[in-house]
Amino acid sequence: MRISPLRLWLQSTSLLAVLAGYSLLLLLNQGVAGLQRRLAHEQLVGELVGELQSRAANGEQLEPLLSQALLPSLRLRVLRGASPRANPPKLQRRDGEGWLTSVQPLQLDDGSSFTLMVEQNVTASLQQERLAFWLLAVAAGVSSLFTSGLLRLVLQRGLVQPLQEFTALLDSTQAPPVPGDQIPVVDQPEEFQPIASAFNDLQGRLATSWERQRSFVDGVAHELRTPITLISGHAQRLLRQPSLEAVAPSLRLIEQEAQRMGTLVSDLLDLARQDSGRLVLRRRPILADEALVQAYERLAPSSGWRLHLDPPAAQLPVGLGDPERVQQCLAALIENALHYSPTPLPVSLAADQQGDALVLHVRDQGPGVAPSEREAIFERFSRGSAAINANSRGSGIGLAVVRLLMEAMGGYVVAADAPGGGADFQLHLPVVRSLGVPPSA
Repeated sequence: MRISPLRLWLQSTSLLAVLAGYSLLLLLNQGVAGLQRRLAHEQLVGELVGELQSRAANGEQLEPLLSQALLPSLRLRVLRGASPRANPPKLQRRDGEGWLTSVQPLQLDDGSSFTLMVEQNVTASLQQERLAFWLLAVAAGVSSLFTSGLLRLVLQRGLVQPLQEFTALLDSTQAPPVPGDQIPVVDQPEEFQPIASAFNDLQGRLATSWERQRSFVDGVAHELRTPITLISGHAQRLLRQPSLEAVAPSLRLIEQEAQRMGTLVSDLLDLARQDSGRLVLRRRPILADEALVQAYERLAPSSGWRLHLDPPAAQLPVGLGDPERVQQCLAALIENALHYSPTPLPVSLAADQQGDALVLHVRDQGPGVAPSEREAIFERFSRGSAAINANSRGSGIGLAVVRLLMEAMGGYVVAADAPGGGADFQLHLPVVRSLGVPPSA
């Protein structure tokens, strides 16, 4: 299981803090043990000095006293002459053993001054301290592993699971946002409540903005349809009058541009409906030859009879989709192909089967589509380099509408290389029998 960077950082930081605490404890333990050893040594030296001074005051000789005080772990030496000051104990190592050495001035009652040098063997104390150090180190390691496992459990239940639940709650919100679709703030952990409140505020503002945008697009689309229809209708009526032959080219141009504006408005309305979740399609069985013949009969005259219909090589399965939307997709692809196929080269319509899909082909003999642009050209307001070089008048949303319609029908559209050069735009429709739907449905 992949660990998130935040969880890894929290777990690592907590574990490092625990290790730092244990390291400080080990250092403190060593320091305390060393201090206790020095204090015990200084206390021992003080008792020896006091004992020697007391016995010397009673007339006893100093050398016999040293012999009597000598212990296996203690070495005493007396030097004539007073030391200027007492030296603190120093730890020295000799032959694998540890000795604490200190120098202490010794003043007798008869006025004579000596320097007492005390050497104490502390090997056993050092060994005990070393053993305690390793025991504490092992205990710290085991405790760190236990703490790491506990931290992982705590982070999983206290951070990861609440975040996952909160993320799932955010993902469940509708897109586009709907007024009143709010996250219950009081049901969230205290740390997440400010985030939930901020998200609700943002959701509310987005819902309001989305509603205004949808109303604006719907209103503009409906308002534009009426004048565009009137312009196109009057242009067609004027073209039927023989007395206006001189202005017939201008009238045809007006009619063509009105139709293009009507198509553009319809495309924009489809995009707006898709964004708002209001795009409704009727899925019906589709026969490839009927769909292609209908597109050919409808668009061949306006294309200057440049459309060419290739009959299917074999019996094809029945596709599933919205017949009107399939014709809309074919019309957009044919118009696009006519722009890029040099006159009088034809545009071919064909159909075949690829796997479990019924494929409708629109092939041109233009410059084709570069492999690096075959995904980008289906984005909104995106046009390929061939369109820019050809100075095409396309709006940049026709192919985007084709993709959203095909995806809404359960299919998809791709751009490929046509045999012999050019572009091959393919509409992939699901097959009826692969979905368990009878052809008569």
